[in-house]
Amino acid sequence: VFSKKLKEDDLRKMTSLPVIGHIPRSYESSNTIVIKSPDSTISEAFRQLRSRIQFFTKEARSPIILVTSSMPGEGKTFTSINLASAYSLLGKKTVLVGFDLRKPKIFQDFNLRNEKGVSTWLIGQDKIQDIIQPTTLENLSVISAGPIPPNPSELTALDKTQELFRLLKEKFDFIIVDTSPLGVVSDTVYLSSVADMCILVIRPGHTLKDMLELTLN
Repeated sequence: VFSKKLKEDDLRKMTSLPVIGHIPRSYESSNTIVIKSPDSTISEAFRQLRSRIQFFTKEARSPIILVTSSMPGEGKTFTSINLASAYSLLGKKTVLVGFDLRKPKIFQDFNLRNEKGVSTWLIGQDKIQDIIQPTTLENLSVISAGPIPPNPSELTALDKTQELFRLLKEKFDFIIVDTSPLGVVSDTVYLSSVADMCILVIRPGHTLKDMLELTLN
C-alpha cells in the first residue's frame, strides 16, 4: 500500500490546529541539544516553543504538557527532552516523565538507570521519591518508564496514573510527558485526557499522511 509522506502545505489543508513551532533538524548524535549547545539555533527554537506554549497553559497550575506523534521516528522524544531542558533553564522545577512504556528511551540520554520508573510505581512496587532521578541540570528531574510491562495499555489506564500526576503537580512547576505514538497504540489516548496541553510532533518528509489523518480523526 502506497502512503504519501507529508509536506507542510498538506498539514494546513488537513487541520486548523495551530502550528506552535518549527524545530530545525539536528545532526548531532545526542538528543540533549539545549543542555550541550545552548547557543545553537535548535536551542533557540525550543526557547521560542516554550514561550508560545505559555499562551496555552497560563491558566494551569504546574501544567502537564504531553508530547506525542502519529508514528515512530518523528522526533517526539527529542522534543520532550529539549522542551523539558528549556523549562528547567528558566529556574523552574521541571520533571520529564517517560510514559512510553513499550519503548523506554529517555533514561539513556541522561545516563540514568531504568530499573525503577513509571511502571514500577503504577504496580505499587516503588514510592514516588524512589523513581524521581536528578540530572546534571539543577532544576531538571527525570522519571524513566521503568521495565517494560506485559500490559502497558491497562497499566496506563489505572487510577494511579492520575494519582502520579497529582503528586508531581505538588512537587514541580512543569511536567513534560514523553509518550507512545498516538496513531499506533491506545496508551496515549488516556494520557491526553489528563494533560493540560498535547503537542503533536510532525516531521515533514517522514510523517505518513494517512497516519496523521488517522491520528487527527
